Amino acid sequence: MMRGLLAIALLIFAGCSDSGKKAIVKKKKGAFESAEFAEKVTIEYTDSGKLRARVYSPILMAVKAKRNPYLLMKKGLKVDFYDEKGALESYMTAEYGISYMDEKKVIVRRNVEILNIKGETLNTEELVWDQQTGVIRTDKFVKITGQDQITTGTGLISNQAFTDWEIINYSGTINLPNDKKPRPRPLIPGRGRY
Repeated sequence: MMRGLLAIALLIFAGCSDSGKKAIVKKKKGAFESAEFAEKVTIEYTDSGKLRARVYSPILMAVKAKRNPYLLMKKGLKVDFYDEKGALESYMTAEYGISYMDEKKVIVRRNVEILNIKGETLNTEELVWDQQTGVIRTDKFVKITGQDQITTGTGLISNQAFTDWEIINYSGTINLPNDKKPRPRPLIPGRGRY
């Protein structure tokens, strides 16, 4: 009886190999090394020493991975965009954001809104902000509300100031009667801040 149990135990141990354990450890280690959390965060992005954007987020998680580290803003974010002279030119809000530091790209999702100095408002569900080029783009449905009309379509490419934009697949424009025109919203630094 004792010999039988010993034989079974040896077979079980012989069936387990260290290579499987190492692969799992390596996989986990390569995918995720550590994470840090912070509350009420402000991040400033500069170009040649000039402030170009300021990001506010109520909770930020910095994930340090060997490949593609990122900043996760699951509770939303607000971004103020500045021109070369330091004047506020637009701002963006979203309910979710993720910033890939190596790629210098920020993806925002859910109830994304941008307001520019012309008083135009963009609403969509996802945008990609390329920090190197200063370009924002989406392939999702977009609605742009201006002073006297609403323009819709699918897909958009624009500068980060949202002053020079183009809808890729234009759907149409609705002219608003005087009693339905939106009241202009001023650009205020930190507006909608978390």
